[in-house]
Amino acid sequence: MTYSTLFIALIFIIDVRAAAVGDEEETVEASEGETVTLKTDWTEIKRDDIILWTFGTEGTRIARLLNNEIFIDETFRDRLQLNSLTGSLIISNIRTTDTGLYKVQFSSEYTSNKHFSVTVYATLPVPNITCWSPQSWSESRRSSTGCSVVCSVKNGFRVTLSWYNRSHRLSSISDPDKSILSLPLNVEQYDKSIYSCVAANPIINQTVQLNPATHCSCPVRTGISSSVFIVIIIIAFPALVILLVLALCGLQRQLQNENLSLTELLYRSTEETIYKKHPNQDEPGENHDCPLTSVTYYSIKKF
Repeated sequence: MTYSTLFIALIFIIDVRAAAVGDEEETVEASEGETVTLKTDWTEIKRDDIILWTFGTEGTRIARLLNNEIFIDETFRDRLQLNSLTGSLIISNIRTTDTGLYKVQFSSEYTSNKHFSVTVYATLPVPNITCWSPQSWSESRRSSTGCSVVCSVKNGFRVTLSWYNRSHRLSSISDPDKSILSLPLNVEQYDKSIYSCVAANPIINQTVQLNPATHCSCPVRTGISSSVFIVIIIIAFPALVILLVLALCGLQRQLQNENLSLTELLYRSTEETIYKKHPNQDEPGENHDCPLTSVTYYSIKKF
């Protein structure tokens, strides 16, 4: 190998190492609505230096500094600022859609790159504690000294819901497939311990304390619910029909035993019902106070 070839190889290695200067990745986490600064820590930016910021895996250009002129992509509208002295990028009113990979390239005598992995968490609501009766609304089914409560919160990215007794965690739940996280707890109504329900993601938490005197006051339903009423009707209706049929059959047998035929019905007053025998009978009509299910109505003439 000649000295010239060795020299060229050495220059190539130096250029490759120089190109990799400052090539590092930083993790940034923020809550929705905050202002985030992606710092480059560069302090020697000259007029001819170039700063280029890209976003996403496809490398969409969002900001550029060239000849001391700043260009901002319209996608971020007025939410982006580029520091011309350091090359740092400022994102105001950050959104969950701003989550992703940010890359900045500094081009001067050498090239330096820096990567930022940004995660933006949605605003975390305060959990809600309500009284919970899992078996029945009946007061007799619940303990007179205890109750069940349930803590609920709207789910989000990497949200965990937990019950604490002071600093001791009693239970927790985290499920990305659920829109609402719910976690029950059984407590004694006169328990003096401090219970709290905490909803948390990696950067923020929301806490609500349990008040047994308030949260254990479950409403008590009186009467029969609509579903129970429907079941009763479904069961009772056939029984009523059977009883009615039996009563009519018994009445029919009684009339047959007395040699009566109910074929005509005449109303002489609102308080009197007259049943006439079949025309082939010689006996005059007799009065019977007995309701019937089907009769033949004849027009009433004035007597």
